[in-house]
Amino acid sequence: MEKEEFSEIILREKESSLHISRIPKNTKEAFIQLSKDEFAGDYGMTLKSLFDNFALWKLLFENVDFKLDHIINLLINKPEVEQDGIKLLNGNILKKNKKEVAK
Repeated sequence: MEKEEFSEIILREKESSLHISRIPKNTKEAFIQLSKDEFAGDYGMTLKSLFDNFALWKLLFENVDFKLDHIINLLINKPEVEQDGIKLLNGNILKKNKKEVAK
């Protein structure tokens, strides 16, 4: 094997490899087990799957947080309730079957 071929192999290996350090032992063991069980030991596909699922969960939770914030805001700033109905921000009073303008 020539020096150039060896250098080329090393460069190809660096392009496709990933080295991660400082992984907690239990996290590493769980990752390896997940990789064996679901991806036939393919760490790259395991990482891709986890990353894709993380992106989906992040989107879901951001949406849930927004909806919770919106609901809390509605509860805190709930409309004024009068005996005749609900007073809207524009001054109208909303009754069961009618809408009246407040004076």
